[in-house]
Amino acid sequence: MPSGAWEGSARRKEEKRTFTGKISHVCAFNKKTKAMKILKIVICAALLVAGLSGCEKIDVNKLEGTWSEQYDPTVFAMDGSVTYTFDGNGHYQRHVYVLGVGSHDYSGTYAIDLIDKGTITINPAMSDFSNVTYKLVKLTSKEMEWQKEGTTYSVGTWGSDYRHFVRGN
Repeated sequence: MPSGAWEGSARRKEEKRTFTGKISHVCAFNKKTKAMKILKIVICAALLVAGLSGCEKIDVNKLEGTWSEQYDPTVFAMDGSVTYTFDGNGHYQRHVYVLGVGSHDYSGTYAIDLIDKGTITINPAMSDFSNVTYKLVKLTSKEMEWQKEGTTYSVGTWGSDYRHFVRGN
């Protein structure tokens, strides 16, 4: 066999081996890409489920009744008490007791906006300082949390911007 033919045959075998190697490399790359796509889909699905599970619907029917403002006494101690009684028809009674001063009773109206904002507005028709809107952060049969609209939660705002209530007896 002429030497040129032998070299050509060896070159074809080398090219064939290189071409096969490239194909297997592409197949391995496609497997990795498919695995990455599946991983991305699983992560997105998990984030979606986690996000939706945090979206609790507020049940306005749970608002009706008596609520006492309370906090963890080791972190924030009130020098009195505040109690709201909601009648379920847009009216409330508020009883405020301040240590050393005495107690006062107030009444007014409230409005709930669950469609757009998820808020409760105390005295919505009043244009003075008594009109205040809170985001309903939590409302269960035993516990309720409000965050004043336009404020951010922090421990220093307990009792003013952030309000925590428990169902009265």
